[in-house]
Amino acid sequence: MRRGRVRRALAVGALAIGLLAGLASCGGGGGGDSTTDREGDVAVLNEILGRQIAAVAAFGRVLPVLHGAADLAAVHSFRAQEQEHVDATTKTLRGLEGEADPPAEEIPSPPLPTRRAAFEFLYELESATIDAELHAVDELTIGWPRPLIASMAANQAQRLVVIRRALGADLRDLIPEAFETGETAAPEEMMQR
Repeated sequence: MRRGRVRRALAVGALAIGLLAGLASCGGGGGGDSTTDREGDVAVLNEILGRQIAAVAAFGRVLPVLHGAADLAAVHSFRAQEQEHVDATTKTLRGLEGEADPPAEEIPSPPLPTRRAAFEFLYELESATIDAELHAVDELTIGWPRPLIASMAANQAQRLVVIRRALGADLRDLIPEAFETGETAAPEEMMQR
């Protein structure tokens, strides 16, 4: 009798250890740190870094077109925030033991003869950056960089509200959708004002 209980206890213990080992090998929902995951994530973050560096340069091209104190302050702030994104992404790459080696990206701008043209360009720039950052969040396999990149996309969405206002949107048009994906076109009537 006693031998049977001992055998059952050993079998149950072995089964529990096997289950725990199996669960541990599954990882924590996509947060594995294998070399393949890390290398892929480094590539994704370098793509984002290239976009961010190009955005900083693009903000610099817009500044000479603007003259009002509020416009200049906003775009200087946007550029400074984007530089903070560059710094944070670079630090994240170091945390993954990856090299910051972004592909060169140029964000071409049409001629910017007016304030309106400048803000229309910024609207497109911010929308495309939101789209890129949200796709990066989806592609990252290591979990801890995701909230950082998502918060960067949220910051870009905040800027879109300011840009919509600069383009003449009224209050109801400042946040036209419940979800900002970078694909929301500016309301047509706003762009024609």
